[in-house]
Amino acid sequence: MTGQIQRGRLPAGFHSRESHDSLTGKTLLTFRHRCGLVVKVLPRPGFSKRFAAVTVPFGSIHTAFSDGKNQRTLPAGSAHFLEHCLFSRDDQGGLLGRLSQLGASANAYTTHSHTLYYFSTVHHFAEALDIYLDALMNPYLETDRLDTERPIIQAELDQYQDDPDNRIYMALTEALYQSHPVRLDIGGTAESVAAITSDDLKTAWRLFYHPSRLSLTLAGDFDYEPILQRLDDRLADLPPEQEIARPAIVLPEEISRPDRPMSRLSMDVSAPSFLVGIKDPLLLPGHELRGTPLVARQQAARLLFDTLLSPVSQLYESLYADGLINDSFGFQYACEESFAFLACGGESMEPEKAAGALRRGLMRAFSQGIDPAVFESQKRAAAGDFVRSLDSVEHSGLVQAQCNLDGIDLFDYPSIYDKIDRETAAGMMSFLADSSSYAVVILTPMEVTESHAT
Repeated sequence: MTGQIQRGRLPAGFHSRESHDSLTGKTLLTFRHRCGLVVKVLPRPGFSKRFAAVTVPFGSIHTAFSDGKNQRTLPAGSAHFLEHCLFSRDDQGGLLGRLSQLGASANAYTTHSHTLYYFSTVHHFAEALDIYLDALMNPYLETDRLDTERPIIQAELDQYQDDPDNRIYMALTEALYQSHPVRLDIGGTAESVAAITSDDLKTAWRLFYHPSRLSLTLAGDFDYEPILQRLDDRLADLPPEQEIARPAIVLPEEISRPDRPMSRLSMDVSAPSFLVGIKDPLLLPGHELRGTPLVARQQAARLLFDTLLSPVSQLYESLYADGLINDSFGFQYACEESFAFLACGGESMEPEKAAGALRRGLMRAFSQGIDPAVFESQKRAAAGDFVRSLDSVEHSGLVQAQCNLDGIDLFDYPSIYDKIDRETAAGMMSFLADSSSYAVVILTPMEVTESHAT
C-alpha cells in the first residue's frame, strides 16, 4: 500500500474503531480480537519506515500474584530475565540476529511496570513481524536457554553496581520505600537471578504474555489487513476474553512517608553528588490510579517540574549561580499505578548544602505560588512537542505502545493537557510542600567524608 489507507473486510475475530486527531488530521485504527488482543494502527501513507511494538503489562514489581487458585512468588528480576530469553542472540541467531538479517533495527526494555519489544524496518516488514510474534508467543524457556542468559544478566548487574548514577538512584528508592518492590533493581540481585528457574519463567510467560494481555502497535505505510488475518489464524483456538482468567497482582502494604530521610554511600568517583527524593503519599498499594487520571497526573507533574526545575526556572538559576549544581543536574518523576516519586539532583562540591537549598526552594515555590508565565510556556512547548512527534513513525508508535498500558490513545493527550492548569498541577503535586515527604542520598568519593551540615 502506498499513499492511502486501504480498508476491506476484517477477519472474523476482530472488531474495529477509528479515531482522528482534529489538529493534524491523522488517523488511529483500533482492532480488538475476541480473545482480548488489542492492535493499534497508525497509518502513515508515504513513509518508508515501518514500526511495530508489543506491550506486555509485566514488569519488575510483579513478583507476587494470585492465579485464581494459588499465590505465586517469583524471584526479583524475573521480568527482565524473561525479556533476555525472548530477545537474545544465540548460536542460531536468536530473535535479534534473525531480525538483523532482514535489515530490521530491534530493541526491548523492562521497567517496573511493563516490558516492551519493538522494531523498525524499511523492507521485509511482514516477515520480521511474524518472527517477532513467534518469539513472543512460542518462546524457548528451557534450562539451557537460562544457563546461557544468566551470566550475561549477572554481568549487567555487576556493571550497574559500578555505576554511580544507578547506585545513588537505587539508594534513593530504598530510602523512599520500605516494602514496595519498586525499591529493588529491575534486574534483580545476583542471588535472585541465580534462583530463577525455567518453571518461574514459564509461569510468568503463561500468565502475563497471554495474547489477552498483550497489545500490538503498528505505524507506517502498509496493508494491515493481511497482518490481522495472520493474527486471527494464530488466535483462532483461544477462548473469548471473558473466559480467560487474569492473574491478580499482590503488593505489600507501604508507609506513606519515606523510610529513611537521609542516606549516605561512598564510591570511587571524582566528585560528590546528591539526590533528593520526594515521595507521593497518594499513590500506594491499595490506593492505585489507572487510566486517564494516572496519565493526567503524569503530565501535570511534567509541566510543573519543568516549570520548577528546568534551566529556565528561578530555582535552577539560583542553585547554579551559587555553585551548588552544574550541568549534570536533572530530575525525573516516576509515576505508575501504585507508586510515585520525584528524584532530582546531580554533582555538587557541597552536596548536603545543595540538597538543603533544593528542598527549601521547592517548598518555597508552593508557598509563593507557581510562576504562571513559565508554566504556560512549558504547556505550549509540550503541545508543540506532541504535534512534532506525530511526524515520526517510530516516536509516535512508541508513545502509542506505552499508552496502551493505560487504556488511552495517543490522540487523547491534547484533551488531557487542555484540562491541566497551574492550580490543578500544583494541587496534584502539593506533597512537595510537606517536609516529611523528602529523603536525601549523598554520594561521596571514598577518601572523603563530609562532616558539615546544612
